[in-house]
Amino acid sequence: MFSHSASSILTILDRCAGNYSFPMLDNGYIYLAATRLALFRSETDWAITTEVFGFSPRSGVPDLCVATFGSSIVNRETVKDYVSPEADAAYLEQQPHDD
Repeated sequence: MFSHSASSILTILDRCAGNYSFPMLDNGYIYLAATRLALFRSETDWAITTEVFGFSPRSGVPDLCVATFGSSIVNRETVKDYVSPEADAAYLEQQPHDD
């Protein structure tokens, strides 16, 4: 059977929303034009990408936000991209399933 249940994935997404890393469609700074959600799930992995497109009146230009969530995030920033190894560890602790 699947190694990731629907309830465990929803728990992860709820934690992302609590950390403000899950896109909110009621963002007052973006006039929403379109959104897209793509889902993938196999017996061993899962992934979700969201695309939120709209107009930002603050910057005066269109805005596109792509967020990724999954069981195995690859091509993350490395330890050298952070101020310290502790900063990298803190980021991964807060966001183990999203980037």
